[in-house]
Amino acid sequence: MVDLTPATLDTAPIATIEQPLVDRLRLAFPPRNFTIERVPSTMTLREFQRHARTTPFIGLAWLGLDPDEANGRQLKAKMQWRAILITSARTLEARFKGDARDIGLDAMIDVLSLILNGWTIEGIGAVTVTGAKAVFAEGNEDDDVAIAQVDFTVAYVARLAAMQIKTAADLAAIDIEWLAGSETPPAAGTQTLEQNQEG
Repeated sequence: MVDLTPATLDTAPIATIEQPLVDRLRLAFPPRNFTIERVPSTMTLREFQRHARTTPFIGLAWLGLDPDEANGRQLKAKMQWRAILITSARTLEARFKGDARDIGLDAMIDVLSLILNGWTIEGIGAVTVTGAKAVFAEGNEDDDVAIAQVDFTVAYVARLAAMQIKTAADLAAIDIEWLAGSETPPAAGTQTLEQNQEG
């Protein structure tokens, strides 16, 4: 059996993609002006309103995974992601075209699409922008907010066969705490089934 190391999962985008994406976006969206956070694919109204108070805002959401038709012993797929962009300004024109800081939704969409499309994440795969559109937050009554989303995919191949996982013990080499036999006691409310010792 091959020697398993924590690096075995280095090409699994759902575990590793967030930081490279943030680093890439920070080339054009510096922290002094832009908030970037991981968000759920569907935000509650309360979540949206919280993020709308820290605009201009970019939320990164994982949407799903599409295996390739030629998928086999290697998991060849495209991971689906979405960037949710939120800006706020007192006038309609400023919301889209920018204000004194020249930060408007139009430019955010253009720049984000430009720096993501065609970019290759080293060791993982190519990024492709697949769509962009204006959206709204149902129930939100703040007229000063404008929202858009940019969808993109990350192509990758996870070489699962190379891991040769045959038993539960083989999983211990993967750098995930619950697989490594943590000594942490069960969470409150967890039920433990006991064998009947009676003959």
